[in-house]
Amino acid sequence: MLTSIILPIICNKYNISCILFKKDFKIVEFTDNLKDFLSISDELEINKDVRDSFWEFVGLEEKLEELYDNKKNYLHIPMLIKKDIFYDINIETFITKNEEKLFIAIFTRQSSHSISYSKMIQNINQENLKYEYEKQSIQNNQIYFNLINQKLISFHIDLKGIITNVNKACIDFFGLKETGMIGEHFSNFFFSRELKISSTEVSNILRAVSLEGIDIFFHADVIPVKLDKNKSENIVICQDITHLKKIESELEYAVNHDILTGLPNRLMLTKKIEELILKNKELKKPFALCFIDLNKFKNVNDEYGHNVGDMLLKHVGEVLSNVIREEDIIARIGGDEFVILFEEFESEEYLDKTLKRIEKISKKTPLLYNENLTIPLSFSLGVSIYPKDAEDMETLLNIADEKMYKNKGVRV
Repeated sequence: MLTSIILPIICNKYNISCILFKKDFKIVEFTDNLKDFLSISDELEINKDVRDSFWEFVGLEEKLEELYDNKKNYLHIPMLIKKDIFYDINIETFITKNEEKLFIAIFTRQSSHSISYSKMIQNINQENLKYEYEKQSIQNNQIYFNLINQKLISFHIDLKGIITNVNKACIDFFGLKETGMIGEHFSNFFFSRELKISSTEVSNILRAVSLEGIDIFFHADVIPVKLDKNKSENIVICQDITHLKKIESELEYAVNHDILTGLPNRLMLTKKIEELILKNKELKKPFALCFIDLNKFKNVNDEYGHNVGDMLLKHVGEVLSNVIREEDIIARIGGDEFVILFEEFESEEYLDKTLKRIEKISKKTPLLYNENLTIPLSFSLGVSIYPKDAEDMETLLNIADEKMYKNKGVRV
């Protein structure tokens, strides 16, 4: 049944594989690339129980029963891993021409790091699909092709960017009729980096708004097709990568923030300082760095344990965040050390008042760990000012650090 040319090409192109099985879990058929896709060998056989080869289906009996009885439309199992391969599984039911109801499980291979996802897509051979679209009939195995077609949004545009054809997945996504999209410029529906796309250029990453008003991100693959000697157009095939964009956003956040306190970390702080130096290079507009060290933090850790120490660091982060202005940045750069970046300040007198306010508030906001344990806050501060003290980041950081340790020596 799965012997057509177009289906294997699409499966390979979008890192997907399919397996069909009955209500009793007996395998009916599977795509040839399923063994390679999951790096398994000689485990798949027709009429074999699918659970013998795929542990993912074990324990899903009740959910699949609901799916079979139309109590659910589909079953989605996200981000599985086998032999260092990340993949999702979508399971649906469909009726064959012989009126037999079967399950179809679609395995979609995912990148372990969303940042490399686009490169993964670009490595697939576009020319194969282009050739087969132009030369081969897609009538064979239309049922299976339509199942794939329903998952991937695609539309055709002419050389002016006008939509000439759309598939069912596309019109279902926007909740429109086919006539509501054909004849319109594709940028009326898809956006790139919050801006409408002009001309016929299609960005690799597109954004569209779903019927629920949610931003959905797609990876767009553009395939040029020559219809005849004088007419050409492009097929745009979109794959939903919203969950990968979310992962990418979470990864970016993790790279730039301290895990314990949620504050910006050293990396984000240095990026911001470099940006300010570049921005203020000509005008020499001042900004200040304030190094803050939590006094006697080691004693707290040694006496009460690291759990209390972690609670204290979180508390310090909250206290300092409530002191600074919205435009300022408070970062934890390691251990018990914090840095405040004052992007703008009226005068050094204003800066002095702010630092005194920090010391005053710290004395009024001890950590109330429990009824029997209250831990007071005590800070040592050190400040450097751009461009008065230095005009490069490293020197500014060193000066503030040295001043802080001098003050710490006085306090201790």
